[in-house]
Amino acid sequence: MARRELEFVLDYILNKADQAEFDVISKACQRRGRDLKAFESLGGEGPGAMARRMASELEQGVGATMESVRGTVRGFVADIVRKNAPEVSEEQLATLLDEYAPAPGAKKAEGPSPVPPEALLGMARSFVEYSRGAMPPSRQRELWESSARWQDEYWAAFPAEVKALVKAYIEDRIDANTFGSALLSVLGI
Repeated sequence: MARRELEFVLDYILNKADQAEFDVISKACQRRGRDLKAFESLGGEGPGAMARRMASELEQGVGATMESVRGTVRGFVADIVRKNAPEVSEEQLATLLDEYAPAPGAKKAEGPSPVPPEALLGMARSFVEYSRGAMPPSRQRELWESSARWQDEYWAAFPAEVKALVKAYIEDRIDANTFGSALLSVLGI
């Protein structure tokens, strides 16, 4: 199958592409070359494999289980509510936490997000990267071309726990390591 695809691509480039299409293909090849060199410097891993490896190493190195990270997230959300809404009673806080940051091992009443966890992970990283001014212009262009309202769409798709983590990280209330490990935990990855 891969060989047929390669033959099709080569035939298109060599025999069918006009100048404008060839320029686009050339630029895409240059970008892919840069990406491959970048992946080479990271041990040949792509972003997905690297994220999984780093998450595994982080979990092993810190010795944290998914349950303890969820407990940390729950405590973090409770602190945010206490600081920003001191009028909320402890009973109301417990209800909010059960809804938006369930205790470790608790099951949420609502169904799972319609967006797969791996997609939410990528969406959250893109949202944060753009919000912190670290996204390359080419990636920004891709997102804007896919949807002029991509930020709103991503935000609407995030579960409450992910929104809380993204907001805290963008506002520098948590560091990158805490954000990354907590995000993986709440997404169950």
